[in-house]
Amino acid sequence: MTTLDYPFTRPGLFDLPAEFAWLRDEQPVVRVRVATGDHVWLVTRYDDVRAVFGDRRFSRNIFRPDAARLIPGVPTRQVSSPFVDPPAHTRWRRLVSRAFTPRHVESMRLRVQDIVDGLLDDIVAGTRRADLVEALAYPLSISVICELFGIDAADHEPFRKLADTGLTINDATEAEKGAAFAAMAQFSADLIAAKRRVPGDDLLSGLVAVHDGEDGRLSTEELIATILAMLIGGYESTVAQIGKALLVLFAHPDQLAALRAEPARIPQALDEILRYASLDSGFGSPRYATEDVEVGGVTIPKGATVLVIRQSADRDPRRFTDPERFDVTREGTQHTAFGHGPHRCLGAALARLELELALAAVLDRLPGVRLTVAPVDVPWDFRITAAGPATLPVTWERA
Repeated sequence: MTTLDYPFTRPGLFDLPAEFAWLRDEQPVVRVRVATGDHVWLVTRYDDVRAVFGDRRFSRNIFRPDAARLIPGVPTRQVSSPFVDPPAHTRWRRLVSRAFTPRHVESMRLRVQDIVDGLLDDIVAGTRRADLVEALAYPLSISVICELFGIDAADHEPFRKLADTGLTINDATEAEKGAAFAAMAQFSADLIAAKRRVPGDDLLSGLVAVHDGEDGRLSTEELIATILAMLIGGYESTVAQIGKALLVLFAHPDQLAALRAEPARIPQALDEILRYASLDSGFGSPRYATEDVEVGGVTIPKGATVLVIRQSADRDPRRFTDPERFDVTREGTQHTAFGHGPHRCLGAALARLELELALAAVLDRLPGVRLTVAPVDVPWDFRITAAGPATLPVTWERA
């Protein structure tokens, strides 16, 4: 049989490649070739995706000599982490998770609402034209995560520029990306020193205190990696998802109208938005098989690199009725957008809060808001870990 080349071509804005439907039916676990020439295994069915996510024999540490190279020219070692697998991951997650519990996130609602309101005030004060990525998604996500860490607003833009350079796929050289990651590491070290001198009531000050404690539960390497993982993950992924949430609604005017008529439905609708529009950077979630593992009746050999395809799982008709239909009234949507198992996205509750408040504010404050270009003409920004609209040019009616 001919080896398939991956990634596949996406035929439309939120349409998945036809190959995924065929693979789910015929070869749900299959070996393919990526652009580097290396081979990986794709996992495409919902049940199999959740099984891999929950199986500790599939490691998140893909920075190994025999792991597949996924993206040409991307120095994957730069985005590695010292706590990707148990027991280090379990210990690390226990230390940082208290800042991301649903209860703690809910306590942040009023502050996040204040940030959203301020951004919408600026948008409304303009000329009835705005880019909702630049004017809302970017400043909201970076303001929230930096505030959680106790980082001054003056440092937001410098960090954003470094992250944009380090995480792009095509718009910077390998040397430029390496320099950006080195600068972000130094930025993190400087923050640690500042919090050590003047601690505050924030997550980073608490982590520094843990690091400086006699038990040494958090090493310096882990502390710097935590800052990078949280700032990058909390900033980049949330920006992309806010953009995709708005774009999928603009692309489905009937669903946008339904939420405008019944805004109380927005929290429930988020699950359908995440199921349908949570497209990643075009590859999948990578894992490394630490031993032979059977998945979907196929033995994935030890040392193989696996790509878990969440968007294919979330369109699996074995799990979802009429999965290609986008319906904000859909109920019982147990999607995989935030992953599953021990590595489920730590910031899921915070991301949902930002999405909820951003969507509600746009629908409330911008009457008749609409794109000024066709949805298919919106340019996309592809990063190492996320993909979303590069811009969202909109206009709206006078209040």
